[in-house]
Amino acid sequence: MAASGIVRFGRRFSKHLLSTGLKEPNKITENGHYIARTLFTKCADQASTPVLMPALSPTMSEGTIVKWLKKEGESVVPGDVICEIQTDKAVVSMEVDEEGILAKILKPENTTDIKIGTLIAVMVEEGDDWRTAEIPVESGSQTEPITTLEKSTSTEDHTTTTKTSHTEIPIGPSVRKLLEEYNITAATVQPSGPHGRLLKGDILKYVKSNSLSKQDLGAVSNTPTKEEVIQTSQPTTTVFVPGEEEEFIDIPLTNMRRTIARRLTESKMTIPHSYISIESNIKAVSDLRKQLLGEGIKVSMNDFIIKASAIALQRVPALNAVWHGEEVKMSSNVDISVAVATDQGLITPIIKNAAYLAVDEISSSIKDLAVRAREGKLQLHEFQGGTFTISNLGMFGISEFTAVINPPQTAIMAIGSSRLVAGQDGQPQTNMTVTVSYDSRAIDETNASQFLEVFKEVMESPSLMIVGSSLSSTLKVAGSY
Repeated sequence: MAASGIVRFGRRFSKHLLSTGLKEPNKITENGHYIARTLFTKCADQASTPVLMPALSPTMSEGTIVKWLKKEGESVVPGDVICEIQTDKAVVSMEVDEEGILAKILKPENTTDIKIGTLIAVMVEEGDDWRTAEIPVESGSQTEPITTLEKSTSTEDHTTTTKTSHTEIPIGPSVRKLLEEYNITAATVQPSGPHGRLLKGDILKYVKSNSLSKQDLGAVSNTPTKEEVIQTSQPTTTVFVPGEEEEFIDIPLTNMRRTIARRLTESKMTIPHSYISIESNIKAVSDLRKQLLGEGIKVSMNDFIIKASAIALQRVPALNAVWHGEEVKMSSNVDISVAVATDQGLITPIIKNAAYLAVDEISSSIKDLAVRAREGKLQLHEFQGGTFTISNLGMFGISEFTAVINPPQTAIMAIGSSRLVAGQDGQPQTNMTVTVSYDSRAIDETNASQFLEVFKEVMESPSLMIVGSSLSSTLKVAGSY
């Protein structure tokens, strides 16, 4: 019989015993064809269902619980979202696959660095008393229930262990100096540093909150004076100690930024980057954009850049490729990843089938994706699986730059700002510099050059981007095209 079947059988059987007036099922003999109290207890212990930290992305190794959307005691059904988890790339909703009651939340909101497979909550079946649900504890590869007495003992042991480990954590020289100056013991101050490390700011905060004053070190301790140390120590090392009034803020490294750093390092170390640039005159695109704006259609320069890139990728598919193991495969779909800055770091939502979308459709898609990216509400398929990436820093006044390839893709295009230059006829024109970083193992310089030639052609003849679309008919009706 399956484990869940045993649990249900044990529960039904216990209710049957109680309905017959037998208050102590453990006293029933085996030749009475009943199961002893041992089975009943075991089944009751197994009635809770552990909820573990899931792997919500292929590269995720740990996560942070951002928010619990269900409270203890609330019923859940398959498909319900119980919490939001920040992975290494985005904030993702966690759905449950079983029905029941959320009995215990073991990892509160903003708990960071939770490893995959860690117990974060416990569920029980409908009708069970969720307040008395057993909490499994991990023991190797098994989870064992913990009783009330064991919970208390475990908590005490944990507290003792925490205190012991705290005292074993090394203390920096500036922190030790403040402890001695104010005659404070380290155990009385709540640490806020990584891994329980005591920081200088913790001491200053404690001193301020308790209105402490400096002690006379010569009278209360045998610590040698600064002059004695200088005389007896050779060579002398001068250590800069910031002033007491100086305050600082510790900014924790998010999982997303940690992953970005790892992937960028991996990319630069393992991918042979080559670079190629071109300038294009974007005056025609600017004029077309003004015409569309006059018809009530708001599109950005970036929308035209995405469309022009999609057309160029169709014509030069060598750059629309990704690595699959040791092979490079050209994709039949042009799915362009667009770099979006968020508070947690850069993320690249995808405009799927960009070559077949009108410029205004691209505009609507990227606006929606960018808003949800900054809110941390993108789904996995919306930022994983692109074939080419565009990173635009032109709006920040950056004239040109080079970008790092986003594996498993083989190319990325960096967009600089527009600027006025003198044209060949002496008239001013608006130019924009773009730079393609490409993997020289998969793409040769001829393919990269052809891609940029097509991109330049489309940007300087923007009618190629609206022919056959609804925008074309709109401009014809308006008499502008």
